[in-house]
Amino acid sequence: MDLVVVELTETYTIVSGTGGDLLRPDDIVSGERTIADLAETGRTPVEAAAHLAEILGLPPLADSAGNGKDWSAVETELGAALPGDYKAFIDAYGPGLVDDHVYVCAPDAAEEWADLVGQNSYAHECVGAEFFGWGNWRREWQLGDASRWNPDREDIPSWFEPGDNLISWGHTGNGDFLFWHVKPGTSADDWPVMFKEEGPLWEQYGTGFATALAHLLSGDIQSEYLSRWLGGPHSYGR
Repeated sequence: MDLVVVELTETYTIVSGTGGDLLRPDDIVSGERTIADLAETGRTPVEAAAHLAEILGLPPLADSAGNGKDWSAVETELGAALPGDYKAFIDAYGPGLVDDHVYVCAPDAAEEWADLVGQNSYAHECVGAEFFGWGNWRREWQLGDASRWNPDREDIPSWFEPGDNLISWGHTGNGDFLFWHVKPGTSADDWPVMFKEEGPLWEQYGTGFATALAHLLSGDIQSEYLSRWLGGPHSYGR
């Protein structure tokens, strides 16, 4: 197997090369990856949710939306108002499975895999060790509490700064997580989506929930991890 280190920093290594099924060109062996920001779509949160629904072959958003949930309880529990595109999509279609691979959670879902609060707690437990070190995780510690961070940590992405937080809205059957990157003082509608694979690797997308999923499904975002599973035909269901 022939390998060439394309880029090397303190937090990641990008390697390309040949090796049959052992390595695909431009695979990332360890670290983080930022997907280039896409041009602003100009869509409102509701329009972004409707665009995602169209790609997934769902009934039009206006025909599917009910009276909407009372989001106040779950937002109080999570400590933040949630993005409008996510709330519009969940109000209309509820939790579900995108292309039989990406699970989208919702508040008070009957299924364990689909409950937003439960999934977020589990995701925090899984990534907490990367912030605080193995054996040092406590549920009450916020991920952005840098005073608790392990000084020898290697796998926190460089774009995650003290005071930031993560809220997980989804996951995959492979044990990967999808988060909003919550930054103090930033509107929920401007939270970018972050992907955390089961190992140490991260991706950051420059867009929110509905637009990130829509671009992943259309191929406008090329994920090292998700794109191979989201090739279509696209679907959403339980």
